[in-house]
Parts: sequence; C-alpha cells; structure tokens
Amino acid sequence: MSQLALIRDHLDYVLLLFVRVTGLLISSPIFGRKNVPNIAKIGFCAVLTVVFMSGLPAPASYPVFNNLLEYALVVVRELAFGVAMGFVLTAIFNLTMTAGAIMDYQIGYSMASIYDFQNNSQSPVSGNLFNIMMLILFFMYDGHLKLISVIQKTITAVPIGTAMAPPDILWVAAEVMTKSFLLSIMVAMPVLAAGVMIEIALGAMIKTVPQMNMFVVGIPIKIIVGLVVMLMTFSLFANFTKDIFTQMFNYIGVMFDHLAGTA
Repeated sequence: MSQLALIRDHLDYVLLLFVRVTGLLISSPIFGRKNVPNIAKIGFCAVLTVVFMSGLPAPASYPVFNNLLEYALVVVRELAFGVAMGFVLTAIFNLTMTAGAIMDYQIGYSMASIYDFQNNSQSPVSGNLFNIMMLILFFMYDGHLKLISVIQKTITAVPIGTAMAPPDILWVAAEVMTKSFLLSIMVAMPVLAAGVMIEIALGAMIKTVPQMNMFVVGIPIKIIVGLVVMLMTFSLFANFTKDIFTQMFNYIGVMFDHLAGTA
C-alpha cells in the first residue's frame, strides 16, 4: 500500500498522530516559539507526521472507533500526551530564567528586564542571554534530532490511542520542576557566591572606613565582578548543558513510561 493510500484510508489514525506530534512541538520552547509563524509550525508537524507514518505498524493493528465521542476523547488524550512531553522541555529550558533572575538580583540588574513575547511577561536580562545560549547549544548538540527520535520512540512504546493518564504523573511533573529549580541554582551559583563574598568584603570595609558610601562604591563593584564571573561561566555552562539535556531526555522517557502504564 502506498503512503498516500495509507493516509487516505486511515485518515482518522493519521490525525491522531498529527495531534500527538503537534501537542509536543507546539508546547515545547524550541519549536513552539511565538516568533515562528503558525503556518510553519503546522507544516512542520504535518511533514513529521507523514514521515512517521512509514514506521507505524500494519493497518490491521490500528484502533477502531465506534462513535465520534470516543474519537474526540482519544484526540484529547493524544493532545495531552504531547503537551506532557513538551512540559518537560519547557520546565528544563525555564531554568535559565530562574538562574538569570538570581544572578540579576546579585549584580544589581533586577530592576532591568526585557519583555518576553514568548511568555507575555517581564524576564531577566541574564535569563534571556542564557536562554538564547541554551537554545543554540540545543541545536549544536543535535538535540532537535534526539527530540524527533524521542517522538518516534513514543509512537512505538505508546501506540496511538493507548495513552493513559495515571495519578502519579503529577509526581513526575513535580520532580521535573524540582530538578529544574536545582539546576537553576547550580547555574547561578558562581555569580551567587561572588555576590555573597562581595557583600562580606563591603561589610568589612564599612566597619574599617565608616565614612565610605556603600551605595556609591558597592554597586559598581558588584556589577563589574558579577559580569566578569558571568562571562567566565559561559564555557562551563556550555559543558554543563550537555548534562542538562541528558537529564531532560531521561525525564521525557520517564514521563512517557508513566503515560504508557509501563512504569
């Protein structure tokens, strides 16, 4: 059976696959960014759906739907399955914003912020910088290819129409959020430690020279030292990002194991 004939004869199944792929990609911070045209997102999801059709099982194993309501419920489940996968990506990528907020607070940039069109909110300057770096590194380390491979694995491990929503999925989501916060602390730790040391040094200087104006002297010192330390951590962040991506894909695996009911 040709590819076009397979799509034509099993359009309901193809649409479910399209919904799963779309839910994952649109909810992810990589392919679901608002500055990407919607037509490009839909077209990319459609192309991936057609590509994945070649690796699907025989048509005889496709589920049969008795009525429209049953089909609609399966559509919602498949969309939720994709969004759950995208949630892991979003939670891990958002660690840069949390780390940036911590670093900006230490070096005195907390008053300055950039409007983030992705989240419709104000975001820290350092967070945007690290987020862009992480996005570039994601493509440099072939993360986009690994993500497409993960989608292919979910189709094999969790056949279309069989996704579940166990109660313990909330614990997995909480674990991902906790891990994201801990990783953000690790990313911000060099600047955070430098800021604490500067505060201690300035406190000792004030005790020694009470006439010194801490705001005139301290703020420029904190900014300069904080920026220098931040620049020094860029290479470390590039290496650390490899471990972050490894843990991210591991959590995606844990997530779809729970959704498949095999965990």
